Amino acid sequence: MRNMKLILKRVCWGVVGLIGIGLIYYVLVARIPEDHLSQDEIVAKYQYFKGFHDFKVTSRAKMMREFSFKSFDGEKVYGKVVFPNTNQESFPVLVGIHAMGRSYPRWFQSSLKGRPTVTHVDKITQAALQKGFAVIAIDARFHGKRKVKEKPLRSIWNDLHFFGNKSDYENMIINTVIDNRLLIDWIVEQPEFNSEEIHLAGYSMGGQVSLILAAIDGRVEDVVSIVPPFISNSVASVSPLNLASLINDNRVLMIVGAYDDVASPEENRLVFDKIATTQKQLITYQADHILPEEYVDQVARWLSPF
Repeated sequence: MRNMKLILKRVCWGVVGLIGIGLIYYVLVARIPEDHLSQDEIVAKYQYFKGFHDFKVTSRAKMMREFSFKSFDGEKVYGKVVFPNTNQESFPVLVGIHAMGRSYPRWFQSSLKGRPTVTHVDKITQAALQKGFAVIAIDARFHGKRKVKEKPLRSIWNDLHFFGNKSDYENMIINTVIDNRLLIDWIVEQPEFNSEEIHLAGYSMGGQVSLILAAIDGRVEDVVSIVPPFISNSVASVSPLNLASLINDNRVLMIVGAYDDVASPEENRLVFDKIATTQKQLITYQADHILPEEYVDQVARWLSPF
């Protein structure tokens, strides 16, 4: 009996010790407190040397081109543009930004490798094409053709919320925003595109990127942010909450789920209220992170004025 008590005591102290070590690691390593960053300091993280490099059309078909270019740091970016089947002097542009764990083909295909596009962003593309938009999408960092075996997305996401290094997630979002800024550099130089009509639509992580991009790049007209995750100040530089007040001359549509496990109704309202423009709308579905297909109708109506 005495030995059993001694063993239990040692086990208890061992557990307490492990918890203590975990807390110390969280405070000193895993938790990256950036809430002291000013808005100007955050915006500075998204600056870059303008100019895309080595732009190449890798595949061409009727009304479609696949392409690649090199980003500011030499990273190769892959993407696709599809044109509407209409005669126009120039096309308004919808840039589609995919969710975490997805890739740019989701904007153009109802399924990929036998798996359905449950986010229904392919239907947003169809609606936009019917309204005369050209639709363009690229792969985010660590996604699609840009996957890095040593940096699996599950680990990056878990590190964001648990005892891990959050820099991979932070860099993924920042550099994905910059990649899209370079994409816009290319768009405005192409005579077939209307550089005054560049619109964004993003799902989940794409919704987060869309809000940040609209905040820091004045060439963006309007944004549709669909179920963006709520990001705390542990990675303040990629939290839309800290930049939403810069979205002051755009039309903004936020579509969210009441039971979303990555953003509560209160958190969504907090971000929405921070958006400075008065031309904004928040639509809430009684759904989780995967919205019902009918949300696409709301997006289509939002695009109607153009």
